[in-house]
Amino acid sequence: MTRILCGLALLLMWSLELRGQDQLSNQRTALPSLRLESLSATRERPLFAPARRKSQQIPVSAPSNIEARAQKPQLTLRGIIVTPAQTLVLLRDNATSELVTVPAGGTVGRWHVLVDSNYSVKLQDGAEEMKLEMFVER
Repeated sequence: MTRILCGLALLLMWSLELRGQDQLSNQRTALPSLRLESLSATRERPLFAPARRKSQQIPVSAPSNIEARAQKPQLTLRGIIVTPAQTLVLLRDNATSELVTVPAGGTVGRWHVLVDSNYSVKLQDGAEEMKLEMFVER
C-alpha cells in the first residue's frame, strides 16, 4: 500500500513539474516582439507551395554572331589538374561567375584550350590567340 501511495505521489509531483515547465515555455519566446498574427505573409504565400513561381524576367537579346566573334571571352585561369588519365583546366567565366572545367584540347565556346605550362593555358580560335596565366599580379 505504501508503494502505491509513493508511486502516486511521485506521479503527481512529476505532472505538476511538467505543467509548470509548459507555462514557463509559453511565456518565454525567442523573439518576444514577434507575434503569430504578424506572420500572415507566410500563410498567404507559402514558400514551398507548387503554385509559387519565380518572378518574370525581361528577356535579354543575344548579341549577333558578328558581335560574339569580336568579343573575347572574359575567363580567368583558376587551376590545372594533371592526372595520369587526363589534364583538366579550371576556368572562371567572369561574366557569369561560373566555374568551367574543360579537358586539355577541349573547347570553351569557339576557343580551343591548350595547356601551355603548369601555370598557363592558351585559347586559340584560328589565328586569334589568348594566353591566360595563374598568379598574375594585377
